[in-house]
Amino acid sequence: MHTLKVQYRPDDYPEWIDWREFSQKFDIIGKAGSLDIGGVPTARAGFAPRVPFGKPAQKCDPTTARQLRRGFEFQVKFKGTGYCVFNRFRIHAMKLIEKSTSSC
Repeated sequence: MHTLKVQYRPDDYPEWIDWREFSQKFDIIGKAGSLDIGGVPTARAGFAPRVPFGKPAQKCDPTTARQLRRGFEFQVKFKGTGYCVFNRFRIHAMKLIEKSTSSC
């Protein structure tokens, strides 16, 4: 079983925040050990050209009442089992005017 967990943290926040977790999305296609008529293995690596993560859940820091989906800089961490190649990764952001006080 292959798993992939995506986490993020805004503005050097001290903890990683769970964003999305995939399980068995990137497994082998076909049956391992099975051969076709010509003797070629039928199992091959999975293929996922675009995998959307969606928006992270709205979470607030209990101490500062800051929305953790908002920030100036973000770090993203991928953690999983198995073999995976990322050719490209893109994050979309929206520019917002901040209020003078933080509220969740």
